[in-house]
Amino acid sequence: PGDYVVIAVADRGSGIPEDLLEQVTEPFFTTKEVGKGTGLGLSMVYGFARQSGGAIDIESTWGEGTTVEIWLPRAPEAADKAAEAVAVRSGLEPVGALNILLVDDHEAVRETTAEMLRDLGHQVETAPDGPAMLETLAAAPDGYDLIVTDYAMPLMSGTEMLRQAREIRPDIPGIIISGYAASETLGKAPCDVNVLRKPFTIEQMGAALAELVQARAAANPVAEACLPLE
Repeated sequence: PGDYVVIAVADRGSGIPEDLLEQVTEPFFTTKEVGKGTGLGLSMVYGFARQSGGAIDIESTWGEGTTVEIWLPRAPEAADKAAEAVAVRSGLEPVGALNILLVDDHEAVRETTAEMLRDLGHQVETAPDGPAMLETLAAAPDGYDLIVTDYAMPLMSGTEMLRQAREIRPDIPGIIISGYAASETLGKAPCDVNVLRKPFTIEQMGAALAELVQARAAANPVAEACLPLE
């Protein structure tokens, strides 16, 4: 009983004889010739699944193939729990789901940050550079709540990109991620811009988002448009 994620791996090989099915997860059991297999593959899969609180299920038909299912317990309400944990540690109220534009020229960093934001319960659309993000924003100026951008990028800096974004959507808030730039280098941010220093944790990202959202809510429901960044 319970809620599980199931990963099934199937082949269309020779299958496993019924009298051997109970043995295939035993360590070092193999039907292959000496030197052709260790007999540890399915044993390791079985051990991993059991250690995770799950199980494996094997179905095989001789002459037709085999399907191995790995059953892993689903983490309940993972996004909500992550957001709540951030709120408790930062002392800020958790924010609702936001539509976020994320800009970073480094693909691996961009995807890692995107997953962090999704774990916090937000919808994320990514762009590899400033011009691509501006094109996306121009197509739907009211479709996004916030921009998260790296500072140092080859085509335009995060500050310049936010400045041009404010020409499309004057009131859009932003977070600039920087690994080295001094505050004065980032330019003056008259309102609705936070600077997040690398490396940062999911708690720090959540706190930066919460600070922006709560500052806007506390200021005025109809806040004045932010000035362009200098």
